[in-house]
Amino acid sequence: MTLFSWQYPYEIQWAEEDNVLYIRSGRGRKQFWLPPFARRDGSFVKGIERMHEWFEEHGYPFLMKGVVPETAERIRSLCPDCYEFTPDRDNYEYVYLTQNLINLSGKKYRQKKNNLNHFRTQYIGNYEYVPITEKNFDECLEAEKTWYDQHEGTDEDEELIGERQAIETVFNNWGILQPTGGAIRVFNKIVAFSIGEMLNDDTAIIHFEKSDPSIRGLYQAINHEFVVHAWSHTTYINREEDMGIPGLRQSKESYNPVRFIEKFDVMLRQ
Repeated sequence: MTLFSWQYPYEIQWAEEDNVLYIRSGRGRKQFWLPPFARRDGSFVKGIERMHEWFEEHGYPFLMKGVVPETAERIRSLCPDCYEFTPDRDNYEYVYLTQNLINLSGKKYRQKKNNLNHFRTQYIGNYEYVPITEKNFDECLEAEKTWYDQHEGTDEDEELIGERQAIETVFNNWGILQPTGGAIRVFNKIVAFSIGEMLNDDTAIIHFEKSDPSIRGLYQAINHEFVVHAWSHTTYINREEDMGIPGLRQSKESYNPVRFIEKFDVMLRQ
């Protein structure tokens, strides 16, 4: 869903050739490819070779992104002295224990729980959690617009505009993608929402989360309510990367991830 929803902002393209799936993205001279998706080692090798041909043909420096450690080792084994592997910290994915996000137990979650309790007390009887359906897409987009208006003028403007486009793409293809979404109404107005899906048998992944920052405890509330209602059967919650945005990094770290999904950039060794 990430690749599909961000296809327009990130100019994502894909192609299949000889049972290998290729995915590329990027603008200008910073074009990059994800590692080739292939079942057999021979196909994987052929995929790497095909990528080299494309970069040489188009005159761009070779760059592979989104390379997890296992794939990095696979590439390194093909040619130990050919590539440089650089950790891409901005794109590490944050993984949490589901029960930690539900219980918020202990000193390390005290502030989160205080904010959540403040919200519940402040709006007792005046808020509710509701699933996202086609009937409230427009309300969710209005809530996203409220959020955007409060962040407009920051260095991340282009990213925020792209995110709105990505959310609209998900809503426009909701029946095909079949994600799970939840929202919070305060005084019958949606002020926060979250969208995710199952990533594998034991892990849910959260793709989008928006909340009115002027309401204390609302971020904690949508985070908590969405996990309780939609993902309590899972073991882990993947909340994706922080994109190098300081405030987002601080927020994701404050929920105490149990591990990161590490990513590397792969370039040719000079």
